Formats: sequence, C-alpha cells, structure tokens
Amino acid sequence: MTAAWTRFDRSQKIFVWLTAIFVISLFIADEVGAMLFSFRVPFLKDPVLLSAGIIPFPVTFILTDLLNEFYGKQGARFVTWVGFGMCLLAYIYLTVGSLLPIDAATFIPKPVFMTIYTQYTGMFLASLLAYLIGQMLDIQIFHAIRSVTKHRFIWLRATGSTVVSQLFDSLIVTFIAFWGQMQASEMLRLAIGNYSWKFLIAIGITPLLYLGHLILKTLMPRQEPLLEASEPEYR
Repeated sequence: MTAAWTRFDRSQKIFVWLTAIFVISLFIADEVGAMLFSFRVPFLKDPVLLSAGIIPFPVTFILTDLLNEFYGKQGARFVTWVGFGMCLLAYIYLTVGSLLPIDAATFIPKPVFMTIYTQYTGMFLASLLAYLIGQMLDIQIFHAIRSVTKHRFIWLRATGSTVVSQLFDSLIVTFIAFWGQMQASEMLRLAIGNYSWKFLIAIGITPLLYLGHLILKTLMPRQEPLLEASEPEYR
C-alpha cells in the first residue's frame, strides 16, 4: 500500500485534496440551500434575504479557478462531473433512507426526516442543473479571458468568469427550487439578492485566490503531469 501511494506525485495528491474540498463544499451548499436567513443593512429598505448555501458555495468559486489555472479545462471539467456524481449519490442515499421503515424509538421522527428530504429534493434538482450550467460557463469564460489576456490578470479571468456564470446559477436554482412556494417577485428578489452577494464575495475573495495560487505554485513540482498538453507551465 505504501509503495502504491508513493507512485502519486505531489500535483496528483493536491488534485485529490482540491477535489475532496470541492465536493464537500458543493454538497453542504446543496444540503443547507433551502434554509433561508435574513438580516438588515442600514441603507436598504428591505431586509436582505439569502440562502444558507451562500456560505460554503464561494469555496467552489476559488477551487474552480485554481483547477482551471493549474489543471486546465479537462481537470476542471473532471471535478465538475465528480461533484455531479457525488451529489447524485447523496440524493440516492436520502431516497433510500426515506423508504426505510422507521422504528418508533428513532431520534429523528419520519415527518422531520421527510421535511428535510423534501427540501433537499427540490433544492437538489434545481442546484444540480444550475451547477452544471454555471460550472461549464465558468470554465469556458475563464479560458476565453485567459487566452485574450495572455495568462496575465488572474483576478480578471477569475472574477469575470464567476460573476457571469453565477448570474445564470442564481436565477436557475431559485426559480426551480422555490417555484410554487414563493411569488415570482419574491423569487426574483431572492435570486438577485443571492447573486449580488455572490458578486461581492467573488470580488472579496480575490486575495484568497492569489494566496491559493501562490501556495499551489510553491507546492507544485516544476513539471505538471496533470496539465493539458496545450497548457503552458506556470513556473
């Protein structure tokens, strides 16, 4: 087992870590996405209404950009599909759990579990579609900007790809997840509210992106075996 592990070089091990963090962040964002919270901002008339998924989801922004930067389109797309598969697996597990005969001594009554399951089901279907569209847009826009800027201005391709892809993500996930539960105006307000904060977060986490870029650039070996053949080296 030890000998097998040593066959993985550092860039491959980092790829596994990035994939794992991406998947758990995506799953938690989906799991808590149906929970809404609000708070007041002094200069705004109405309270800000947001999905709790706004907390873990920005982590996927950073990771997508780092994967794009260091592992190319193929690497980013691979992780996108891994995230899709793991969310689908989680949904299958929850579905099986909902069909089990629950004992009276259970700590979580069946109605409580079904409430959670029902909320996750609606959010799952919405977020999975929005996730795929948003991720594929993000990857394409990232590399389009990168080719134009000749690999300069990390902040531009990272922020530019995120703000465009997340506009579609926010609208799709909100209107599918809450259709029939909220008025169209409320759904639009929720979508715009979530997008506005995602926009601000995308700008705010730019220093973290540069930090992540610096860390990976330092840790990566000079030869990047997972980079696409057409991708230049970063060191």
